[in-house]
Amino acid sequence: MMIVDLDYTRHYLSLQINEIVCWWWYYIREMSWQLLIALLAYLCVCIFLYTLLKRVGHAAWQLPGPPSKLLLVTAHPDDEVMFFGPMVYWLTRSKVTEIYLLCLSMGGDRRRIDELWACAKVLGIPESNVTIIMSSELPDNQAVQWPTDEVAESILQYIEIYKINAVVTFDKYGVSRHKNHISLYFAIAALCIEKKVPPYCKLYVLESVNIIRKYIQLLDLPISLLSAPYWYLVTREQRRIIKKAMTAHKSQYVWYRKLYMIFSRYTFINTLQEVSALDLELDLQFDDD
Repeated sequence: MMIVDLDYTRHYLSLQINEIVCWWWYYIREMSWQLLIALLAYLCVCIFLYTLLKRVGHAAWQLPGPPSKLLLVTAHPDDEVMFFGPMVYWLTRSKVTEIYLLCLSMGGDRRRIDELWACAKVLGIPESNVTIIMSSELPDNQAVQWPTDEVAESILQYIEIYKINAVVTFDKYGVSRHKNHISLYFAIAALCIEKKVPPYCKLYVLESVNIIRKYIQLLDLPISLLSAPYWYLVTREQRRIIKKAMTAHKSQYVWYRKLYMIFSRYTFINTLQEVSALDLELDLQFDDD
């Protein structure tokens, strides 16, 4: 016959539980301190890089050439400032590059045409360099992917007429996965694969990032600099001009876009990748698989 001392058992279990809780508390506290130190160190790196880049030129990391005539292809009025603001800021202040803007829709409202011209004026793009296409085949609709042939033909005509040296538009994720944005990528991809792009013209796309990187602004700086060969960075003072340009889109400047202009890394830095036929073919094969 075995006699069990329940009081002793309870006391022993209580001691074991307390020991486990204390151990986990110590572990969580140590991990929290290490994480905090790592975050502070990362923040210091971001501030150091930002301060350093403010004082030195970063022309070496901008588009090569630089191109004498650059065509920015967007889907809607306000894309040019919401997503491409830093690049447009530097290009319009360059004495070398002349920037042209091709917007493939009026955004569903005619007043947005005037807003686009007003925004372009603030950014420094001449009104004569802004073209807006109004076509029933190109509706402002997040669920509609525009016909590739029509978009590609519009872009190609612009390249040939103005002898464009570089074209910049969205990548295959369209920053926000908006199908209108993605349509522009497939259009230039088709031109590239079919070898319709003139030899004097290069194609570039704006890098899309995940939702966390998209809204951490300055904290994305080290990752951005390492992830792409070409980038454009603005200071906080220069961002005021980009914000002012966005306010020209009065019909679109609602509360959530105001928050976007505060937190989005696209109002702070643009990272670009060059498009090549070989990369596109490999990418398409990967997608098919």
